Amino acid sequence: MSLWNGKVSFEDQYVDDIFPLVRSAKLKINKKEIDTPLLWLGHLPSLEPHLWNHFDVETVMVSAYEIIRNRRVYNEVCEKGIHKYLGFDGLIIMDSGGFSFQKKDELDVDPEDILELYEMSKPDLGVVLDHPLNPLEDEMKNKERWLKTLQNSDLMLKNGKIPLIPVVHGYSLEDLKKSCDDIKNIHENPPIIGLGSIVPLIFKCRGSKKFKNSVNFIIDSVRMVRKEFPDSLLHVFGIGSTKSMHLMYSLGVDSLDSMGWRLKAAYGCIQLPGVGDRYPVNKNNGRPSLTESDKELLSVCECPICEDKSLEERIRLLDSDFKSRAIHNAWVFICERDLYHQKLLDGSCFDFCNERLKTGFFSKHFSYALQEVVHQRLDSVNI
Repeated sequence: MSLWNGKVSFEDQYVDDIFPLVRSAKLKINKKEIDTPLLWLGHLPSLEPHLWNHFDVETVMVSAYEIIRNRRVYNEVCEKGIHKYLGFDGLIIMDSGGFSFQKKDELDVDPEDILELYEMSKPDLGVVLDHPLNPLEDEMKNKERWLKTLQNSDLMLKNGKIPLIPVVHGYSLEDLKKSCDDIKNIHENPPIIGLGSIVPLIFKCRGSKKFKNSVNFIIDSVRMVRKEFPDSLLHVFGIGSTKSMHLMYSLGVDSLDSMGWRLKAAYGCIQLPGVGDRYPVNKNNGRPSLTESDKELLSVCECPICEDKSLEERIRLLDSDFKSRAIHNAWVFICERDLYHQKLLDGSCFDFCNERLKTGFFSKHFSYALQEVVHQRLDSVNI
């Protein structure tokens, strides 16, 4: 099997005492090294802003689908390589773009197309061409999607010339366990494993009879994949918001990606540490704008957009300009990841996560995650 060729290694460096699965590790890809947990900022290759021109960025994710659908970009990326095309020397994951096909039964690209793009553009990591599941589809349709994903995984993992990330999917723990077993039959111990089809469980399934506790199911799914692949870096696709990242990291997820910094900016929202979406000024649409305490947080922001400006100037610029909001949001995302890593290493990870998640949508789910930790400790004592 030509998949990894010794190009990637993943080794634990630090394990948290309170959360048994939480860890910081060293990911080595070719000659590059980086400490986990990771946050890959999603980037649209042909569009601004290029965040790394404004502040230090170590990890970026781009979509093969977005490249293939733009012939000019495709030709230039293949000619120059993705790093040179972007002017970025950090680590790049190129996702196959499977999520873009979620509502399609047939893809207009095949695994060979994706492999060719990966080989020519030379990202640090690629992702197998998967067919993410849809929680609103019937079970048979989703099983067909998994079979296609498995076929693609077999072909690509055996023929890829750059390191590729296999992805598991399942909307029951039984199905997820089977998909883990299926991947193990192809590659028993991949350095990196992905968990997909998670995002719709948060945004599409609230109130669903099938998924009454969809986020709790996500928590159980993460724990299962960590158990099945204990020595692999676990990447969960598409769920790295400033709130959800702390829940995911506290479960032992090693790596996340997010386009949220850009999407929220497009909707006119900004991010602040420990705070949900905020409009810089009141839009009279029933959605939250900056409170006095929010303004205090914004007044001390050190992002490239806010520095050296008065609070009034910051608010005015963030309200009027998409690019400024996007850069500010991405800065907050990265700072939250860095702060989590710092708290993990100094032993205050639990208090930090509890503070960040004690209010809002994820608070009850963090409590559920803590119950599982208690049960694990009791089981280990009884053993």
